[in-house]
Amino acid sequence: MIESENAEFGETPEDPVVDALTALSDVAASSADDLLGLNEDLAVLRSHRVRGRSWHRIISDADAPNPLSALTAIATNFARASGGFRRALAVGLRKEGMQVTEIATLFGVSRQRVSALIRPRGEGGSEQLDDELDEQLVD
Repeated sequence: MIESENAEFGETPEDPVVDALTALSDVAASSADDLLGLNEDLAVLRSHRVRGRSWHRIISDADAPNPLSALTAIATNFARASGGFRRALAVGLRKEGMQVTEIATLFGVSRQRVSALIRPRGEGGSEQLDDELDEQLVD
């Protein structure tokens, strides 16, 4: 059965890129509320500072919001999810036959960076090994 036939029967093959895209979308959706709350906290801090309070007093006040942990969590979650999507997309494009240099151009990064993205996790290696693997995958 070919892929289009699978779709007719409601079956879809597993696609790591779609999974990573879904994870990124989930992070974006869950972060929306977090970002609104963060924006409110930043407005409170700005208001205190504009009224002449010192940063020490603002941050030390138990009732004042401390946006640093929320900001770090949001940034970390986005970094992980976007990195997972970038990696999955690079691997997916490579499996579809796209050259590493083409992927690099598309992503706006070096060929070496793409080689690192598509290398299975936990593997070390040199750029020479990456070049050899690229040549084998193209042949």
